Amino acid sequence: MDRPRILVVDDDPDLLHLINVRLSVAGYDVVMASSGHQALELFRTTHPQAVITDLRMDGMDGHALFARLHAEAPSVPVIILTAHGTIPDAVAATQRGVFSFLTKPFDGKQLLERVAEAVALSPPLGILGEEDNWRAEITSVSIAVDELLRQARRASEDSRPLLIVGPPGSGKSTLARVIHRVSLRGKAPLVVMPCATLPVEEVEAQLFGGWGDKGLPHGVGHTLLAAKGGTLVLDEVSALSPVAQARLLPLVRTTAELFGQLRAGLPDVRVIAVTAQPLDRAIRDGSFRADLYYALASTTLRVPPLAERVEDIPALVARFCAELSPDRRMSPEALNLLQEAHWLGNIGQLRNVVDQVLSLAVTPLVPATLVRRVLSEEQERNTVGFDEARRNFEREYLAQLLQTTSGNVARAARVAQRNRTEFYKLLARHGLDPGAFK
Repeated sequence: MDRPRILVVDDDPDLLHLINVRLSVAGYDVVMASSGHQALELFRTTHPQAVITDLRMDGMDGHALFARLHAEAPSVPVIILTAHGTIPDAVAATQRGVFSFLTKPFDGKQLLERVAEAVALSPPLGILGEEDNWRAEITSVSIAVDELLRQARRASEDSRPLLIVGPPGSGKSTLARVIHRVSLRGKAPLVVMPCATLPVEEVEAQLFGGWGDKGLPHGVGHTLLAAKGGTLVLDEVSALSPVAQARLLPLVRTTAELFGQLRAGLPDVRVIAVTAQPLDRAIRDGSFRADLYYALASTTLRVPPLAERVEDIPALVARFCAELSPDRRMSPEALNLLQEAHWLGNIGQLRNVVDQVLSLAVTPLVPATLVRRVLSEEQERNTVGFDEARRNFEREYLAQLLQTTSGNVARAARVAQRNRTEFYKLLARHGLDPGAFK
């Protein structure tokens, strides 16, 4: 089993050596930094499970280092070493999120106890390239994804409902698979229900068995039964019908006093809901139940768009090339173009473009000219026409106006400088109900 990795930061080489010896003997893999700036670089490349830093250091001190680390990875425990005279500073630091602090000269036993507590709360991430590690399916070198994976590893340790949100193509379903695989349910079934692509009646039938002759539900559908003991992933949960939402609620509620009879007939299943649509907006327009949302969102993971993790693009491209055409790779100029492009479709769109480029390439080293051509064609396909753009803008404008006026049509019409009759026609054209915004 891999040794837990600890990053230790101190500008005193003797103290740095002492902590290194104590932790190494105790079975930890120690990474040492003599300054805050060096610590930041090592943190991003070595993926430590915890950080120990001195408070008083030249240049970037422990306060500044903690602020930088906490902004990038708030779930990584940080232990601060402080002299007796700076205890008030250390206490203030714990109020900002520092895991713990120890006074110097520190007690070796107490240090090991604090480190063990920190490591227990911070699961190992694995390193890119180690194909046997739990996160191997997710290609990333970014701090943003590291933080997401720490949260995901913790979420895998229980069976509470989980909500994964993120833009289309960002890797939400992949994350759901990883969470299932590393969980205690990992050897049980993983069943994915594509809520947006199946007819409403089919979704209800697969989950709850449809409806009998007397208008009563049959009970449990074959898809829900297939997930027994494992995980049910509701892909694009926002597309569920009101009936399916109501029947799903007992399955995901954490307290079952009011629904004991219904829950007793339901299989043991962990529900992971995935959505690219903002559910808060769906709640406002009445298409999604607020009680179901809060039951699902007790734990929520946000998958960042590719624009927030552009440093991952080279690694992603390398992986796609290895999978799609192992004998070809991108030239440095071609890779630069891919890094500078705008990826509204995120990882899914990036993979599609790499696939197109590789299928057209005739040389082992893919030139920038080919990438530029495919990107140009991709941009033309994804640019909506003027009429569609105008309709989208009009609907967003009306929805925002109704939200601002709390659904008061008279006030909204005045702001829009339209008479009420015309304004009602606009709302009807876009399927907007003023009552949903009250």
